[in-house]
Amino acid sequence: MACIVDSRGFVTEVYDSDLKSHLRAGDNLADVLGVPQGTDLSGSFELKLTKMEAPISLFSSRYDSEMKSQFIVVRGGPLQATKSESDQGDYLKVIQRQKYALDQSAIVAITDVRGKIIYVNKKFCEISGYEEGELIGQDHRMINSGFHTRDFFRTLWSDISSGKVWKGEIKNKAKNGNYYWVYTTIVPLVNSDGAPEQYVAIRFDITEKKKTEDALAEERARAVHSEKMASLGIMASGIAHELGNPLGALRGRVEMLRDSVRSKQINPEHIEKMTERLLGLVDRMNKIIRGLRAYARDGSNDPYENVLLYSLVSDIVELSSQKSRKLGINLEVRCQNKEIILQGRETEIGQVIVNLLNNAMDAIAELDDKWIRVDIEDQADRIKLCIVDSGKGIEPEFVKRMLDPFFTTKPVGLGTGLGLSISNTIVKSHGGELFVDHGNPNTSFCIVLPKKQNTQQEGES
Repeated sequence: MACIVDSRGFVTEVYDSDLKSHLRAGDNLADVLGVPQGTDLSGSFELKLTKMEAPISLFSSRYDSEMKSQFIVVRGGPLQATKSESDQGDYLKVIQRQKYALDQSAIVAITDVRGKIIYVNKKFCEISGYEEGELIGQDHRMINSGFHTRDFFRTLWSDISSGKVWKGEIKNKAKNGNYYWVYTTIVPLVNSDGAPEQYVAIRFDITEKKKTEDALAEERARAVHSEKMASLGIMASGIAHELGNPLGALRGRVEMLRDSVRSKQINPEHIEKMTERLLGLVDRMNKIIRGLRAYARDGSNDPYENVLLYSLVSDIVELSSQKSRKLGINLEVRCQNKEIILQGRETEIGQVIVNLLNNAMDAIAELDDKWIRVDIEDQADRIKLCIVDSGKGIEPEFVKRMLDPFFTTKPVGLGTGLGLSISNTIVKSHGGELFVDHGNPNTSFCIVLPKKQNTQQEGES
């Protein structure tokens, strides 16, 4: 087989090295052969290309449900071909059946080396809403949704132009304005020198899959919100107490300042000391509010930003301190490098820390020896944060199930069973890991997070 010509007489594939000097994808065969446009090319007969001694034969074939014609061009004529016409017919049938099978499920397009479309199948037209004639000669910018960045397409073209096969997902836009997602494999067809001459793109519609993923993401967001509200309900009285105490002290000191001014008994040194105490109370309340804000708001769609980890942990510990004092739990933070910065979503990282702290406090509430320690360790390109408590570890039968949604060892009404599952999802979304440290004699839940996030988008065309 030397090349394939579509039903309109345009060349779509050229395989024969000698023919490539006369025919290129996109050429009109009638022009190349020097015959009038509209000449009936059906049947099996011989024609001679200009400046080419050997004749070519055109074998008419049928290939899809609409019975459109195409032609298989063989160099050398029916009597000079290396295979008999019968063998060629069998060979063509195999190719036609394979193409028919592919066309039933896949969206197929072929472009020339410049990216101009020279062939599309029926499914491409169906999903894009464009007619074949509207697509041929154009490039894929016709269906560009604007979702992907220029760097994304530069990377794609860099790969395929170097002869590499490219795979990925892309969001496209149909003629009617609707969006659809496809999973694509782009295969460069290269010459003997390894340089691409055409690109074959085979796509599969994954729009429903992406809709399902979006629905699951929304459901996860609702579960996260539910878990947050449950935890906030547990902490509500403690938060009120933590804010109420400094507010009462703040009011008392302001009244003392007012009385000093009224009595004209102003002692600058006394005023300065009182002012420092007032600023300390304000800072404490601000810390509690920062911790509450970092935990309570929805941060699932926040961009990654630089997070000062020690500061975030300190705010969360301050938020939880009333509960720990009420239960008689000694709570401390150990961190040698208080300037550790990692990229992440502060709200989500804060939620993980709150969940682990709450779990630890609930687990040791009835013990005689009650303490919790937050260890922060700088590990080159990663950080390790462990919530260690005075408990003696996790029962082996619980370890495998503890990250499952709705699994809990707490009494009814004291937990949703979603905390660890959600925390694990958040940590994984940051490229990290949540695990139990079995090497510690005490109960130790650890998270390891990369300091920098890989935000490069992946996809295809």
